[in-house]
Amino acid sequence: MEFAVEAVPQRVETALDELLELERTAFAAKVRAGRAVLGLSQERFAQLIGLTQKSVHRIEHGAVQPTRRTVFKIQQFWLDRGIAFENLRDGGFRLVVDAEALNRKSRHQ
Repeated sequence: MEFAVEAVPQRVETALDELLELERTAFAAKVRAGRAVLGLSQERFAQLIGLTQKSVHRIEHGAVQPTRRTVFKIQQFWLDRGIAFENLRDGGFRLVVDAEALNRKSRHQ
């Protein structure tokens, strides 16, 4: 029995690469924004989620695609602190911050 193997058309592969790049860029911006709301340095944020400062830096610059486990840990970290992101159709996002998250930050400054 023979199987036909069809190559992925170049335009589909290019579109997929662009989508992955957009997702990586959006996630990088979310990490920077969430960290800024909480007033955390890269080093402190890294400590709290179990990464190195260098890993956080690379994620924030879109230099790496974080693992699903890392993405989950970061998302859970935000949720636990009253921060959420609403994904928009065009690939952008909206930041949602609970008042309690802002109160917590102002008490720690």
